[in-house]
Amino acid sequence: MPPDLESIFDSAMVQAAGFGLEGLIYDYTPVPFTPDGQVVPPTIVSMRNMPNDMEAMWFDEGLYLSDPVQIMALRSIQPLYWSYHFDEPSVLTPTAQGAVANYLRDSQLARGLTIPVQTPSKGCATVTGFWRQPPDKQVLESFFVAEFMLFAHKLHGTLLLEAKQEDLTTVAVRLTPRESECIRLCAEGLSDKQVAYVLGRSISTVVMHLQSAMRKLGARNRAQAIARAAHYGILR
Repeated sequence: MPPDLESIFDSAMVQAAGFGLEGLIYDYTPVPFTPDGQVVPPTIVSMRNMPNDMEAMWFDEGLYLSDPVQIMALRSIQPLYWSYHFDEPSVLTPTAQGAVANYLRDSQLARGLTIPVQTPSKGCATVTGFWRQPPDKQVLESFFVAEFMLFAHKLHGTLLLEAKQEDLTTVAVRLTPRESECIRLCAEGLSDKQVAYVLGRSISTVVMHLQSAMRKLGARNRAQAIARAAHYGILR
């Protein structure tokens, strides 16, 4: 994360501590899921007061892709109070165990509040605050949740304004500028010959770019390639 975004998040951790939270994670993904329903890794991640190896475990070792809270949050607009302790209230089912639960319990960070921030056409962010000890029941039933939701939405809005274009582009598929151009023109209904004319390239070159784009998109034909390009925001 660039230094300017890091300073914003430093200030956010100070505010989160004011809520009584002991750790904070923000992540943003322009496209949460592939067309096949697989979780797409985020393009922006920042953590405060979390274990030193957590980012590597989540993103290099793949725990993010199987994190039950994360998967739930990416499909939700509701705040999620969760705990991996069996005797505590939680949105998680008792079967939601495994490597994620074990890691967080070992780190004494196995409970928290996650706020999904869904932004139409601009992806999804989650903001998660962590407690080492169970919060008082009155805290979760008070204005705290609404205040933390407002905090999460403001944080996301501020970070998004400072984000670079590459942060707003999914990591699931990366087409070259020429491949993207060819797909966009194809989506507008132009034939290979017309695309070649517009771009000043040969038809064979256009076909080569389209075939390469189809492979990267995992598409079987042009129609599916266009649909997947739309899903990933490439046609915008």
